[in-house]
Amino acid sequence: MLRVLGSRALQLILVVLGISTLLFFLVRVSGDPALAVAGSEATTEDIEIIRESLGLNRSIFEQYFAFLIKLATLNFGDSYIYLQPSMPLILEALPSTLYLSFVAFALAMLVAIPAGIFAAVKRRNASGRFILSMSMLGQSIPPFIIGIFMILVFSVWLQWLPSFGNEQPTSIIMPAIALSAVLMARHTRLVRAYFIEEMNRGYVRTGKSLGFNNRRIRFKHILRNISVPMLSLIGIDLGKFVGGAVIIEAVFAWPGIGSLMVNAVKARDYPMLEAGVFTVAVMVVLVNLIVDLLYQFVDPRLRAKVN
Repeated sequence: MLRVLGSRALQLILVVLGISTLLFFLVRVSGDPALAVAGSEATTEDIEIIRESLGLNRSIFEQYFAFLIKLATLNFGDSYIYLQPSMPLILEALPSTLYLSFVAFALAMLVAIPAGIFAAVKRRNASGRFILSMSMLGQSIPPFIIGIFMILVFSVWLQWLPSFGNEQPTSIIMPAIALSAVLMARHTRLVRAYFIEEMNRGYVRTGKSLGFNNRRIRFKHILRNISVPMLSLIGIDLGKFVGGAVIIEAVFAWPGIGSLMVNAVKARDYPMLEAGVFTVAVMVVLVNLIVDLLYQFVDPRLRAKVN
């Protein structure tokens, strides 16, 4: 277990360093942030003064060395927009992003697992085919389109739910549904496919011949056997899930990391972007680490290999 933790910790450092380095060079070819900070009426002298104050007049290698020092100390500098340290602003918005992500992910799994099992068991019936069709449709629609449509229907037309912010308890409903829709549809199809595959295996037929009821076979044996590949896919999808949360937060003006990063992109706010991407990268790698550790508890064969 300690060996696994040490290996994953080294991977975490390398992945975060690689992503942060890539971002450093990409944002610096996107334009001059001094122009955005100075405004349209600034003179050339004003822009040069701002560029010097931000350290943008130094060579790219000097800037990268300073960036590595900031990365090591988790001090990415002051935001160009808010004129405050960027990392505390990101950490202040982090709970809202985690709250939205957790609710949306829990909603996706609570719907996808029973829906996938039902679609597998009833695959020859109209109800099973209907669930499969709806999951295919849900997987093909981008989350932000779902979000915009929900705002139009439930906020503008029916006026049932707030369209932005998180000031009311019901504010979480539409962002969570929009964010979870694609993951819900994808995992409904995957659970169905894995469940059908397991239902055709020999141990299922043996269990039925020994008199075990279908409920015991499905929920004690089949569901446990498909949990390992499902965990693997969940770990992969959660990275996309966090990326999708950025867009959904912008659509619903949800006060999380995504909203800060969208504003940072518009203003070329390097420190805010670097702090935000660093935080998201750490979250994704930590989620994958947790999923890897869960393998050891779900599948005894993996524990034996580690030991």
